[in-house]
Amino acid sequence: MVVDDLSRKNTIQILKHIQAEKGFKKLTEIQKKAYPQIFSNRNLVVVAPSGAGKTLIAELIALKDLIGDNNVITPKITKNYSIQNENEIEICSSKTIFLVPLRALAEEKASSLVRDYRHFNLKIHMSMSEIDFNEEEISKCNILISTYERFRTIIGRMPNLIAHVKNVIIDEFHLLGNQNRGPVLEAILTTLLGKVRLVLLSATIANPEDVAKWLNAILLISEERQIPLDFDILPSLDPDKEVTRIISNNIKNSSQVLIFSGTRTKAEEYADYYSDFIHKKGNLTSKGDTQKIETFLQSLSLPKDTLGNRQLYELAKKGTGFHHAGLGRLARKAVEELFRQNLIKVLFCTETLGAGVNLPAREVIIFDSKRWNNEWLNRNVFHQIAGRAGRPGYDIYGKCTVLVSDSRERKKIRQRFWQTNEEFSRVDSIHFSAKPRFDEINSMLICRDELEKLVLSLIYNNQPTFPDLLNLLNKTFFDFNRWKESKKKNLTFEEWQQESKESFKILLKQSENFDKDKLLCLERLFLESELEITKTIDGDESQVIYIKDDETQITILLEKDHIFCSCPNQSFLCKHRIFVFKHLPLNTVRGILDSEFSIVDKLIVNGYVIENTKGEFRTTTKGSICAEMGVTRKKFEQLKNWLMFDVVSMKPNLTELLYFCIKIIPEIDDSDYFIDNFSYKRPIYEHVILGREILEVVRKHQLYEGDLLRVEVSLKSLIAALTPLTEYLGLTKLCQQFKDLDKVLSDALRHSF
Repeated sequence: MVVDDLSRKNTIQILKHIQAEKGFKKLTEIQKKAYPQIFSNRNLVVVAPSGAGKTLIAELIALKDLIGDNNVITPKITKNYSIQNENEIEICSSKTIFLVPLRALAEEKASSLVRDYRHFNLKIHMSMSEIDFNEEEISKCNILISTYERFRTIIGRMPNLIAHVKNVIIDEFHLLGNQNRGPVLEAILTTLLGKVRLVLLSATIANPEDVAKWLNAILLISEERQIPLDFDILPSLDPDKEVTRIISNNIKNSSQVLIFSGTRTKAEEYADYYSDFIHKKGNLTSKGDTQKIETFLQSLSLPKDTLGNRQLYELAKKGTGFHHAGLGRLARKAVEELFRQNLIKVLFCTETLGAGVNLPAREVIIFDSKRWNNEWLNRNVFHQIAGRAGRPGYDIYGKCTVLVSDSRERKKIRQRFWQTNEEFSRVDSIHFSAKPRFDEINSMLICRDELEKLVLSLIYNNQPTFPDLLNLLNKTFFDFNRWKESKKKNLTFEEWQQESKESFKILLKQSENFDKDKLLCLERLFLESELEITKTIDGDESQVIYIKDDETQITILLEKDHIFCSCPNQSFLCKHRIFVFKHLPLNTVRGILDSEFSIVDKLIVNGYVIENTKGEFRTTTKGSICAEMGVTRKKFEQLKNWLMFDVVSMKPNLTELLYFCIKIIPEIDDSDYFIDNFSYKRPIYEHVILGREILEVVRKHQLYEGDLLRVEVSLKSLIAALTPLTEYLGLTKLCQQFKDLDKVLSDALRHSF
């Protein structure tokens, strides 16, 4: 939509009203930088600390495109920026997509949009899973809120949707560098690049310049926090003493505390352990506060006698609580709202609360700088958690205290999470100010199977010709990373893309005339380096080659049409393999490349992709199912064989089929949550097959409601994918059983959300 001067003036007036009504009396630094770009069509990469006002920038861009000349009844705006004539503003059909990583963030986004833009007749729809996939609602809505994984499926099923989308706003885009979420997000961005306006938001990233250059976007950066944030790294052999001191000081000043732990169990145990102290310090002995808490919890119809909820009722009356992914939606909502109302003074939580939920804590305590599996917290996650302290509109300053055991651990923390130098490392003061250190984000397309999965996804979402496919691969963050890492300063990015396109041709299709020029093309993907073959060992069917790379010994194993390398580079090709290629006959190299790659040819031969008379690649039914599931072809073939040989041979009834599906979920679910799915078979049987209420089931089996629903939602996605697959395979009876199972599961879930 082109906004003329009159419309632009009117729109600016409305946007100023929105800004004032949301409490922004003046623009923040990042908003000042962004405001001139609201009316442009350029992609934006916006990086600023939590609470700097990034979300408002995205919302104003969406609203600008939803306000049309003939669609707006100009509101009467008073001097104090209150708006009159509610619900008289209509919205045009220009659509904006908000993509978030978590359901909780999607729900918070939907609630805030409804609340903050109540004067506009916004049609907002959330589509998070198979349960709420509604093509008509998605088509009609002005704003669609979804997760990355779900939106990948939506644009595959509704290929015409993008033509009606003006903006796609991606929150927490630093997850592009996450091993599980990154490839999905990269495939989406590659598909959307050049078709819609992209607005990417993050508080924590080390290399935003790379992302902006990749997307041809304007980069807007601010390090200004609206609320100052101080840090303490506190060594103590008696952490209990320090925690009680911090809690006491905050409660005395009518402020609140978030305390992050590495595990759910710790969060619950700490909440229980400190509850009496918090109750005493918080002076929550009045019947008024206790009654207010009880009334609020009952108004939500939050059950009292389920795992987690039982403790929450008791803890909330003492001014505390806990928050983790196992809690049901209502329980999380209750805890968050009681915290916002300052009825919960101290909240013990896991890192899941660090991903953007806006709670008014003055101070954050980080008990554990490592996760449940003893891995360090990602630097970006660490600073997101710390950034929960000191929220605009709630407080005037914030503080994060990191608890450590001794000065040695304190030094490790400083070196990992802050930009330190030798002088800084010798500082003994526990209180300091330094620039945070963030993790760089790079493409997670690091192996051959992931590359093939990307190619299938691009074909599924774009129906490209072969030249189109090469152009799409040139547009990936993966290809941008390769150019950046090559450091070929004599090549522009455009020149690199042309070279890279030639290498993709070799990897995607079999080469009838593989010659030295093609080998040189692959060689140019890597920096020149001094490598030396030190020894070779010939076997009957294999050959081992030892290569000296500086001071490191690399081992190459050559088998028939296969090559393996011991180097830490997990990519599908590395400089060592290319170096060995130079010493092999060209026919041998061609055989290896054809065997290990020829990705498009293999997708066609194996029935995942077809090429029509116009030269366009399209996914078959099987290919579409595989793309929607987001699994590699290797995993998909395992699932297909499991259906044809294991499931069919067992002739399962509906319950047995349910158990089979529960057991196989980990084959397609790459979530970070550690859940033993098969231990849920009896509870899911009672909830789904016997039709018992979910609360009855979780009470009986002492389960967290959130965990049970998470497994069932994964189950729903799996069944939705396996139903058309069984139909494709001609397994008619099994297909009908999946349809029946899908129906009863849908009914169970419909009454549980």
